[in-house]
Amino acid sequence: MKNFKLPKIKAGKIDFKYLLNYFLVILLTSFVLVCILIALPLTETVSSNVTYDLKTKSEMYWAKEYLLEIDNSDAREKNKQIDGIKSVLYRRLSKLGVEKVDMANYSENEKEYILIHVQSSLTQMFVDELIRSPFLLEVVTKNPDIDFEDPENPYAIYLAENYLPTGFTRESFRNIYITKLKNASNEYSYFALYKTWPWDSEWNDFMNLYKGQEVGVSIDGFVTPIQVPATEPILFALPVSTLEREEAELISILYNSGIVPFTYSLVDQQEVPIENVEADYIKLIQGIIIAVVVIYAYLLLIDKTEKKTLIVSALTTIITISIWIAYLKIAVIPVDIFLLAIEVIVMVAILRITTENTESRIIVTVLLALIASLVAILGTGYAKIFASNLFVLLILGNIAEQIARFYTFKVRKLLRL
Repeated sequence: MKNFKLPKIKAGKIDFKYLLNYFLVILLTSFVLVCILIALPLTETVSSNVTYDLKTKSEMYWAKEYLLEIDNSDAREKNKQIDGIKSVLYRRLSKLGVEKVDMANYSENEKEYILIHVQSSLTQMFVDELIRSPFLLEVVTKNPDIDFEDPENPYAIYLAENYLPTGFTRESFRNIYITKLKNASNEYSYFALYKTWPWDSEWNDFMNLYKGQEVGVSIDGFVTPIQVPATEPILFALPVSTLEREEAELISILYNSGIVPFTYSLVDQQEVPIENVEADYIKLIQGIIIAVVVIYAYLLLIDKTEKKTLIVSALTTIITISIWIAYLKIAVIPVDIFLLAIEVIVMVAILRITTENTESRIIVTVLLALIASLVAILGTGYAKIFASNLFVLLILGNIAEQIARFYTFKVRKLLRL
């Protein structure tokens, strides 16, 4: 038997650039295939060690009705006050990310009511707090006629009726910022920093007058005492009674979502049936695959688009949708299936336009991104969620297009097509 000898390869004959391109193509192919496999339904059952099933909101939704009674003493201003209260509540719930909110007001027995219908997948306790609390704020000083040291009345220090008003309300401050600062125990905890307008000298005079003394901040009749610093600079920082970031963000929403023009009280709340619109995830993916195949097969048959452009467009669509769904699965982000379907349909249309019209791609993308960002900031409910996701998808789509163009170019070069 003859001995087999490997041929000698000279280093100078190896085309490192060709090998690098070859490995890049393999890596990109593997990456895209992995994303496709993760994005497909039921692939999470392949391995018991890794779970990346799509988490839907269908089991997370709850619905509730809240009835607010407005403590209105001025009948001439009631419509303005009702609109003001509704506007603030809308803003609060929108900042939190509540999916669906409906409000209606009516009169009964010479009293004004606001009926609020909420459907959301967020923490119910947070939504309850945003609706329940008018969050009327006022800085107060101690009433000299009240004995705050009386052992028989330990709660006197927390009752607003035992304090004198100062005229400083939420309107006196341009912003109230929630942040972490060191407390008396030299540990970090949340505080509310009260920031005034630069031209407001009355607040500075008030701070200097009560320097080193104890004042209070009344919120809905409950007073939190605070010691005014005796040294410069005087920082008015009210302790926030939470250590959790989510609760601190909730308090920030209450502080900075507008001022309720008049107080109100929650008189009733009850759970109501959920109006859930959900689609089957498996059927959705099947529909997306069939739709994409049919669209590009039709475009290929009519032969009105260059095959090179058609391949780039199809590959861009596949990469964008696959990465997006794979990301939602791996990050375990709850999604509305019907909203995901709309996002996918819209992105298929957008990517088809931008990949074929390269001259106007930047203009179209920037314009759509601008509209999406405005809706994400100013919109509410599902419109806000859709716009936020669309903004991310537009960025992802542009990156996917560059990957698709690079990939097709390298493949054609390697195969010498």
